Amino acid sequence: MKKIAFLRPAQTLSQYEMDYVRLLEDEFELQVFTVGESAIGSENVSAVRLKWPDQFMWNGRERSFMNAFYARVFRRRYHLPGLEKVLKGFDIVQAGEARSEYSYQAALLKPHFGYKLFLSASENQPIFEDCNNSMRRRIELVLERTDHAFCIPMEAQERLISAGLASDKITVIGHGIDCDRFCPAGEKVERDFRVGYCGRFRKEKGLSNLIRAAKESDIELLLLGEGPEEDELRKIAGEKVRFLPARLYHEIHTFYHDIDLFVLPSIPVPGLVEQFGFVLMEAMASGIPVAASRIGGIPNVLGDVGIFVEPGNVEELKNAIIKIRDDADLRKELGIRGRARALQLFRREAVVNKMRERYRKVL
Repeated sequence: MKKIAFLRPAQTLSQYEMDYVRLLEDEFELQVFTVGESAIGSENVSAVRLKWPDQFMWNGRERSFMNAFYARVFRRRYHLPGLEKVLKGFDIVQAGEARSEYSYQAALLKPHFGYKLFLSASENQPIFEDCNNSMRRRIELVLERTDHAFCIPMEAQERLISAGLASDKITVIGHGIDCDRFCPAGEKVERDFRVGYCGRFRKEKGLSNLIRAAKESDIELLLLGEGPEEDELRKIAGEKVRFLPARLYHEIHTFYHDIDLFVLPSIPVPGLVEQFGFVLMEAMASGIPVAASRIGGIPNVLGDVGIFVEPGNVEELKNAIIKIRDDADLRKELGIRGRARALQLFRREAVVNKMRERYRKVL
């Protein structure tokens, strides 16, 4: 059985990705390597956790002076310490973005171990943007030694081609979800109309705009998750805004049964634009209508089965919410069409089959 090493340090390790990647285990032996504290929802992912030699605990969190030095002085965030000691015997190494430190590590080690190097790319910004000469050479080495790249959004494919990777070395796979678990609820309890969001509370998610739109339309809003913006969001939240604690990934599907509209109000921030919007697939598969910002990779995920608004436009967002609230037939239609789109494009089995076929060809 061929062996694949998945490199997913710290916040890049996600339960939702591993949920479909693990389907490869009927044909390949998989091992995930990570370092640092897990992202929300990935605490229970089975992985080999590499450690910095000086790693210690401080106030309940992992710390390392060496890691801080690499990240802040060398600008080499997400370095995997001791990677050269664990990659022997693997046939494929699945790294990350072309710009990622751990992809560079895998590219450096490739001639020594002889594996095939794959990238996982979501980046929708120019790959060589803000690069000094040293970083540019590292990226060029990664691209030169890459055997194939899996792109999540279409924009990532365009960025890799612009950076010099041949188009025949790229496969757009999207993300995949369990459409049997994320499915429409049965009979719904009679209650007031609810809008919902789940995910990280970060500035680029535009949640302050969602709160304002919900307050102006006098609609109940559920926000599930956590993140650095939570305190500020609570300050502007009204009595109809409810904050729910983050849930484990195997429990997330139940959230969609408690809402009538899912909103992803993303906004652009310097150096970061919404890449994909995994939660959009979950909402669609659950038969929940979606309103979202027309930005980044969102239009390619949502297609023509949702309502789009301009990023940051609170009035437009409020009107979209009211429109869906007041039109039961539209809600039903968008839910049915969204579910059909999820089944057609985002079933995890279809995504894994694309990966499987490409692994076979390269090997």
